[in-house]
Amino acid sequence: MSLLLALGGAIFYGAGDFAGGFASKRFPAWGVMAASQTIGLGALGAGLILFPADNVTTADIVWGAAAGIGGAIGIGLLYRALAEGTMAVVSPVTAASTGAIPVAVDLATGGGLGLWSAVGVVLALIAIFAIAWEKSQRRLEPRLLAMALAAGIGFALFFIFIAQTSEESGFWPLVGARAVTIPMGFLLHRILEPRIQLDASGLKWVAAAGLLDMGANLLIAAALQRGPLGIVSVLSSLYPIVTAVLAMLLLKERLSSTQVLAVALAMVAVVLLVL
Repeated sequence: MSLLLALGGAIFYGAGDFAGGFASKRFPAWGVMAASQTIGLGALGAGLILFPADNVTTADIVWGAAAGIGGAIGIGLLYRALAEGTMAVVSPVTAASTGAIPVAVDLATGGGLGLWSAVGVVLALIAIFAIAWEKSQRRLEPRLLAMALAAGIGFALFFIFIAQTSEESGFWPLVGARAVTIPMGFLLHRILEPRIQLDASGLKWVAAAGLLDMGANLLIAAALQRGPLGIVSVLSSLYPIVTAVLAMLLLKERLSSTQVLAVALAMVAVVLLVL
């Protein structure tokens, strides 16, 4: 179940990145992040009502708040990088560091992998890095590369910290996360983008990004509370495939041969990981 939840999270993340990246090309990235995170509170409220927690501790909320710091940095930098570059360049590079770091942490802290799971993790990481490498050969300035990698580190920290919360706490750690991400977003928007404001024309994309991102967070939180950090993180990091497919369908972008191979490897990895 945790692996299926992680895959669902990847789908939501990929679609959310597409919406957030599209909005950030016209509007301030930190403002898009803050507004989308606020709109996502509606989905979080629904999740808390539909799936009440059995037991919530202070530690669960604190871990959630720590995850929120990583998440805020990740989303803000990702949207900013998407605004200056392209989805196909930034998203896979971010996903590469997002997937690799939790695996390293999981193994360093004694987490074990079965043979097929280990092969699946390796194939999934190859798929993510293949997309990132292929795109980086086209156009990836040092500053954009740094932003993409930093965003990935932020998301990796989100995964690692949420994994420390208990299954009994349900979605309440995400309340702690949102208590951090929303103020941080509006503060950084005020400081870094004081003369640029959102308007109603981009609200639908901002709303879509917020609801999809929260949907992903709900699924990933449930997956991390139930399954191994490394495998869940790698599966969740397959989201650039979703972003690439949406870009192909909606923006008429074409998948390269490398991307097609990466998608095929990712699908094999998914089968191995869910065995």
